Amino acid sequence: MAELAHDRPRDWIEALSRLRDARTPCALVVVAGLVGSGPREPGARMVVAAGRPVHGTIGGGRLEQIACEHAMAQLARGSAVETIEVPLSDAAGQCCGGKVRLHVETYAWRRPRVVVFGAGHVAQALAGLAPWLGADMVLVDPRRAEELVPEPPSARSWDLLLVDAPEAEVDALPSDALVLVMTHSHALDLEILARALKREFAYLGLIGSERKWSKFRARLLARGATEAQLARVRCPIGVSKHSKEPNAIALSVAAELSEHLATAAAR
Repeated sequence: MAELAHDRPRDWIEALSRLRDARTPCALVVVAGLVGSGPREPGARMVVAAGRPVHGTIGGGRLEQIACEHAMAQLARGSAVETIEVPLSDAAGQCCGGKVRLHVETYAWRRPRVVVFGAGHVAQALAGLAPWLGADMVLVDPRRAEELVPEPPSARSWDLLLVDAPEAEVDALPSDALVLVMTHSHALDLEILARALKREFAYLGLIGSERKWSKFRARLLARGATEAQLARVRCPIGVSKHSKEPNAIALSVAAELSEHLATAAAR
């Protein structure tokens, strides 16, 4: 996997591209400046993933270890760009005696997460499109697997979470999740949506007609929801509203999610 030396000038771009395609969090470490002598010249690059160099080198030894440790901590903090200075003799125990300035850029490259409350016909058809969306998808439902129609296949590209209180799962979701509400129960839909309105998700959609949404709006307003909160809800969902066939609805919703993800990625 690693190609630590003798890089061609742009090999690091190809290394980052491979990691992006694999959705592997990583960091690019660049020697941005040098005072005195050092193991590598300014402009030397190293790509770090899983706590170790996977491409290129900035000189090896303790300096590289410090850079890897910092890159992983930076990823954990969610910081995109940082610059650090490393005194080679004091911090790295190297006899060069110089000081290296490192520019560290991190790339989280997390796959989008789509959470569907409900695991019925439409939800399962939509979940089957998860690979096409390039997303991690989980269906959340209070029923047992044998009660679901259709019964979920044993081999699938999505996760199934069966819990007694699906609405309680809302609080643990990341804010960049795409959330869809389409359970077998309008009452449960309402509870999940009321909980979700307290958060600001990347996308919040409710399956149903304009009439359903009108009734839900009135009930949610009566429960204290604001107009600003309700404006974040997409209902009806999908790019087309002309079919009630589950697969057609799933395709329509997937197209809407795909457009949303493309727009978000371009920002």
